[in-house]
Amino acid sequence: MAEKGRFIHNTDIGQNFLIDESVVAYTVKRAAPAADDVILEIGPGGGILTRGLLSAKPRALYAVEVDERLRGGLERIAADDGRLRLFWGDAVRFDYRAELPEVPTKIVANLPYHITTPILWTFLENLIPAGVSYMLLMVQLESAERIASPARSRARSPLGVTVEAMGGAEILRKVPPQAFRPQPRVNSALIEIRIEKNRELANDRTWRALLARSFAQRRKTLVNNWTAGYAGIDRERALEILERRGLSATARAEELTLEKWFELVQEPDFAIKDKGGLRNVVEP
Repeated sequence: MAEKGRFIHNTDIGQNFLIDESVVAYTVKRAAPAADDVILEIGPGGGILTRGLLSAKPRALYAVEVDERLRGGLERIAADDGRLRLFWGDAVRFDYRAELPEVPTKIVANLPYHITTPILWTFLENLIPAGVSYMLLMVQLESAERIASPARSRARSPLGVTVEAMGGAEILRKVPPQAFRPQPRVNSALIEIRIEKNRELANDRTWRALLARSFAQRRKTLVNNWTAGYAGIDRERALEILERRGLSATARAEELTLEKWFELVQEPDFAIKDKGGLRNVVEP
């Protein structure tokens, strides 16, 4: 754990602890925890954001941490403030709906960068349908751009399209490496996600498969991706779908607006009719 009393960060699990108090203050102010809020924090680490959130007096704060070496410090914070509940385990595989005493109202976290995409899909699949309506997350800038990018952006992604369909995301501010210890080699960003509709969309197998297969080879056209991803769609059929939906024969996934994705998902050729799990049709 330590070398001459110094904590050794485990970069294999993305331990870049936030140390900038001004960023913490901004995050807490933006999240605006209310007296009836139950907040979920992922990877509390050294507890700087944890303390900031507790200072805003939410009804409860649940924190999920994988590194047992941090238990002592976090348990001292919990001993000082009974609103903090600690949970130990892998945040991606954690069973939130079974383990948490109640569904959070907000998620506020400095996410380990290597789990940003899988943990967000976990939230969209499990906690959003249960009632979470707001997320404020520190992520790698590149990830934030993929989540918040509009149509016709090269950063467009299946996750970004789904977030847009459920409400939308906004990059609030960029955060430099100096705000963390150890300093990451990339810039970070604070991104806000609001959920307003389509809460079950991330569990729609047809939707998830359509996005995953359409974006499978980003430099290829939809025609090429569909013929490779769907056994029942040949080139002629793919071109018919595009023409019917008013799309170019050379269209790529990143070019499509949300409206067009909602049109395409209605096409019978894309329907996933079996009852298998999400992972049978998509790898997020």
